[in-house]
Amino acid sequence: MPLKHIFIALNQFLGRKKWSIDGASIERLAKVLAALISASISFTLLNSRPVSRIELQGTTSTRGIPISGPNNDPSSFKEPPETTARSDAPRPAMLPASALAGRTMDLTLFAVIRALDVLISGMWARTTSRKTRSTATISRSTPPILFCLSAATIMHAWFYTPSRLPSTYNRWISTAAELDNRLLLVLRHARYGTFIYGKDTGMAPLLASMCKDYGLPEQWGDPAKTIPVPCELVHMGCGKNCEKHALTRFWRGWAFAARMYAPLQLLMLLRGARTKARGRSSSLKLAITSDALMKATLDMTRSSAFLGAFIAFFYYGVCLARTRLGPKLFSPTTISPQMWDSGLCVLAGCALCGSSILFEQERKRLEILFFVLPRAAAVWFPRRYLKEHRWREHVAFALSTAVVFTVAQERPERVRGMLGSVLHGVLSQG
Repeated sequence: MPLKHIFIALNQFLGRKKWSIDGASIERLAKVLAALISASISFTLLNSRPVSRIELQGTTSTRGIPISGPNNDPSSFKEPPETTARSDAPRPAMLPASALAGRTMDLTLFAVIRALDVLISGMWARTTSRKTRSTATISRSTPPILFCLSAATIMHAWFYTPSRLPSTYNRWISTAAELDNRLLLVLRHARYGTFIYGKDTGMAPLLASMCKDYGLPEQWGDPAKTIPVPCELVHMGCGKNCEKHALTRFWRGWAFAARMYAPLQLLMLLRGARTKARGRSSSLKLAITSDALMKATLDMTRSSAFLGAFIAFFYYGVCLARTRLGPKLFSPTTISPQMWDSGLCVLAGCALCGSSILFEQERKRLEILFFVLPRAAAVWFPRRYLKEHRWREHVAFALSTAVVFTVAQERPERVRGMLGSVLHGVLSQG
């Protein structure tokens, strides 16, 4: 390593003045500087091409959400503006693409989150060298709590500020949620103040078309006549019972997840079984393959239950807030139906859905957290920003990547999850 030789020579020179450092520190310093330089160069290369207008469309448009209801035609109803957009953030649609940066924001946030995890977990391990029941409880409960907060942030953004999420992520959530686009529009208009109970604001035809499609009285969709909109319409053809609707959503979510997880689980575990079965007898090979198949099925079932519960808890949280429990705890004069449907019911669903992480195996919770936490963090930052501020992202990316890469070489167990072992395996090849 050239940097190491440079530091050794420098150390020998300083040693004459009694400023020398030990060999281990020299090697560590060389690794840090090498990682910092390579990360800085990589960031420059990744951002060498200017942001295109096509890339901007994926972050500024709130259109393109799949419509799951039959015979939908909400084209005459425009999307309301995103009411919680930052006033200091640039509006990409009004600026030339050459003036904007931010293509690597998702990667930068991922690096920052992983670097913070390395630093915080390291400090936590040093300050709690003696493992007690309280420290064990904190360590075990931190990932579920962070996941709940991340899930709530992401789902709230999907409803009201979808431009804060990657367009592909928006589409994936929309596909899994199977929410009729007309209902989504109504919830957004209620938050914006153009869907108001007790007033005719011209929004009645939107939900009236839903009522017609699902075989319900069309007046249920008129906010001037029906206060609040019945949960039966929110259930989109699943009947009156909120619990039955939640169970239906759980099953549909489980089936949606199983179609994704099953091929991957079977491929990975059967591949491992083949490796273990080499050189064994036929009967032992069959036993190993059967065990792998059973484990793959159980893992797929549990992971699918996690996503099914996530979807079911969200929908049931909405129903609990707006009709089942909320009006019984708070009088209409304190919290009106308008207040429930303009944001509080969605907030309740966002708060409840994250608890589904408890369905997942404890060893997988950390990996899921590292997947969603950077996306939740991205909600609080503009996805595109003025090019003159790119140096901030450059510094954050370079420093975070240097921390993760150095620790992955020195102490790979401190880079938690699969990333630590992967990085250590790749970097140790050199």
